[in-house]
Amino acid sequence: MDRETLHQNILTLKGKICSGQIQYNQFEDHLTPHLDAVKLKEDGIVDESTISQTLRILLDSVNRP
Repeated sequence: MDRETLHQNILTLKGKICSGQIQYNQFEDHLTPHLDAVKLKEDGIVDESTISQTLRILLDSVNRP
């Protein structure tokens, strides 16, 4: 997956969480630290080295048709 697609997928995931489309137990929140760890490069697109394997797996499962 290229950086632009990863960036868009992360923004989409954050939007789904904020809008309540993805339900999770906020008291057992293991997702937010992975999202918070994502950094951007100078061009405003995500730095792939800051995306955890756990977040990549979640993105793949959320974006499956």
